[in-house]
Amino acid sequence: MRRVTKEEFKFLLGNRIREIREGKGLTQENLASKMGYKDKQVVNRYENEGANPTTYNLIQISEALETNISDLLNFLDLET
Repeated sequence: MRRVTKEEFKFLLGNRIREIREGKGLTQENLASKMGYKDKQVVNRYENEGANPTTYNLIQISEALETNISDLLNFLDLET
């Protein structure tokens, strides 16, 4: 993976989460629920506001999306 800034990482991760979520036919609400949250705000923050997840949150996201962290962090196929 190429070197990215912190801001670019957050942007790319948000796009990747959205890409995988939509590919699985999930809404933000569905994903948040699978992660144990009551509303979509947490997912919206990652996808649209560039929140910086902890390692624990990355694990939660990857498990809820039924993928692994390596796939979640694979930004090579994304358009910026």
